[in-house]
Amino acid sequence: MKKNILSASLLLASMVVSSAPADTYRNPILTGMNPDPTICRVDDDFYLMTSTFEYYPGLPIYHSKDLVNWKLIGYALSTPESNPLKGAGASGGQYAPTLRYHDGTFYVIGTNYGGEGTRGISIVTAKDPAGPWSEPVWLDQWWVDPS
Repeated sequence: MKKNILSASLLLASMVVSSAPADTYRNPILTGMNPDPTICRVDDDFYLMTSTFEYYPGLPIYHSKDLVNWKLIGYALSTPESNPLKGAGASGGQYAPTLRYHDGTFYVIGTNYGGEGTRGISIVTAKDPAGPWSEPVWLDQWWVDPS
């Protein structure tokens, strides 16, 4: 009986896999640590950014034309001065950024929290999402998810 149940299960599993359409994709589309995604569309291009918490460099930026295939193109916070993390423990650092575009400029607003590097909310800008990005303007406010 156990052999028949196992055989039936394997047959069913193979039918499910083989009947999947050719245009499927893997989920998640961005593997690894990519929490708090924010996405921005500019014409036919999509840009996505995620939190990096206590990791350096900060706030990766990905590009896609189809929302499935993503390529890392840069980081909004790529210097120790722009991404102050000294003493930030687990889940400290860069929280929940928001990526927006207006009139030829990309904007990122996010929160830096924890340790000696705690600075609050910052805004950085760039003409090209791959960089270079401006130095942060610190607002001295302490919100998480400021957008």
